[in-house]
Amino acid sequence: MQASPSKHYTKQAQSIDDRRRHYILAFVSYITSAIMFIYGIKNINAEQTLLPVILFGTALAFLLNILLFHLSHNLERACIIEAVLVGSFVLSLVYQGGFNNTALYWVFPFPAILFGLLGVRNALLGNALLLLALSVMLFVPELILAHYKDAEISRFIASLLIVITVCWINDHYRERSHQAMDLLQQSKEIQANTDSLTGLANRRFIDSSLLPSMTQQPVQFFPLALIMCDIDHFKQLNDRFGHNAGDEVLKAVAALFAHNLRQNDIAIRTGGEEFLLVLPHTSRADAFLVAEKIRRQFERSHMLANNTQYKVSASFGVAVCDSASSFQDAVKMADQQMYLSKHNGRNQVN
Repeated sequence: MQASPSKHYTKQAQSIDDRRRHYILAFVSYITSAIMFIYGIKNINAEQTLLPVILFGTALAFLLNILLFHLSHNLERACIIEAVLVGSFVLSLVYQGGFNNTALYWVFPFPAILFGLLGVRNALLGNALLLLALSVMLFVPELILAHYKDAEISRFIASLLIVITVCWINDHYRERSHQAMDLLQQSKEIQANTDSLTGLANRRFIDSSLLPSMTQQPVQFFPLALIMCDIDHFKQLNDRFGHNAGDEVLKAVAALFAHNLRQNDIAIRTGGEEFLLVLPHTSRADAFLVAEKIRRQFERSHMLANNTQYKVSASFGVAVCDSASSFQDAVKMADQQMYLSKHNGRNQVN
């Protein structure tokens, strides 16, 4: 469960990247299509009717794609379709030549757009295919309507290759930088939510991760059982054997929890020798059995390596809750039940 901060930041990073792609999709769909409509109108009476057809057709396709996105909210599909439309527009424009044979000038913005829409790996592949197709068209002039000068073609291919390379370097290292920052943030968050001695979650974890997760995804937790556990006579243990021995016992208790709890259960060190066990989808009766099982494990365990005859015991309190809003009340109830175990002689479950 300590991976929760990692999942949170991964989800947050994905959300930010989705917004970035959404804005690029919207820009290409609305602004670029508006520019195409303007140039389409200016060239509507041109000798070659293919140019306005390309401009109007691509602009309408962009607008239909963004409309489909607003209806379906499928960003991945919309970005792929947009990238295909961009590639088709570039190829068709170079094929026709554009106004006064200026088509090649309009190609340069689109490699960056592909990187924005598709991500580094897919955009690199898409740009490579686009560059290959353009090279074939330009170096085999019989395939296209337009006529470009040889010097113009070679300089265009070289310049486009530079643009694609720079875009790739920029996006590749931007992505790597974001990943490194995400990992750093995740590491800081995990450290802040983890008890350094036992490796268990700490009290901060409850407010920063557990309660928000319960509120957002209650179906994954409730009904929920809580077990409060407190090591008996821990102060006496420290006074008799020293604090290093106390730390040894705390680590052994954390290991005991790891061996006796399910993967989705959560063990939290809430205080010096006090622990809270969170058991999703568990009844009070089942939680009582788990607490009793762990109590017996305390009795059987040799937690002090140099004093194997010394027995460590613990007292337990059990409570249940069915919503995030009642979680703190349930913690107090488990705490009260644990103190009842202490009052009744320790080493028992209530």
